[in-house]
Amino acid sequence: MKRTAPDKSSARAAIAATAVRHFAEYGFRGASIREILRDAGANVAAAHYHFGTKEALYREVVGSYLGKLCEERRIALEGIQTRQPESQGKRIAELVHAYVYPHIRLCTDPAARHYVQLLARFNTENDELTGRIYTEILEPIRSAYLKALALATPEVPAAERARLFSFMVSLMVTAPADTAYQSLTGRSPWPKNPKRLVEQIVEFVTAGILEAARSHGQAAHSASPVSRRSG
Repeated sequence: MKRTAPDKSSARAAIAATAVRHFAEYGFRGASIREILRDAGANVAAAHYHFGTKEALYREVVGSYLGKLCEERRIALEGIQTRQPESQGKRIAELVHAYVYPHIRLCTDPAARHYVQLLARFNTENDELTGRIYTEILEPIRSAYLKALALATPEVPAAERARLFSFMVSLMVTAPADTAYQSLTGRSPWPKNPKRLVEQIVEFVTAGILEAARSHGQAAHSASPVSRRSG
């Protein structure tokens, strides 16, 4: 009787699916390859064959989600850039929504629960290796959005604009798993209504960026020679 060869793609998928849960629960440093393989029903040889190293496995797990998000954000940004902005506030809101929405929508997928935990863990832990992995994957799309935001808010210094962008990212990542919200309300932070959560984040972030633009615009106007002479 002919024996059926193991399905290599199934083994790879099983290892990756188990790994995202372990990385979400224990972090990159705390997760054990041996325990991941045990739970996935795989052996060390399979892990080495499919991924090579623990770092490569982590990169595969993170990249499988982030790659799709980055592509969706890229397409949305291209669409925004083909349209003339109705106003500064509208353009900022469009950019914030295009960046935030794919992540929040993903959070409503039960299959992505461990990914959301993984991202929240990364956002609160200071790990050089995982930081480098996220940066390598996200840097191109982040840079593209920051350039678009710079065109929309030329009044705001680059360093401050980057800080405001990082505020947006932190809020986007932590809101779906916000334990402070849960303790204050007794409700699960998991968004049953993702559309409203996106609206809240967009309104909050847009208002902050607009205020920064207004403040720096006024300061520049007050400091201009024409303004000093007219006063």
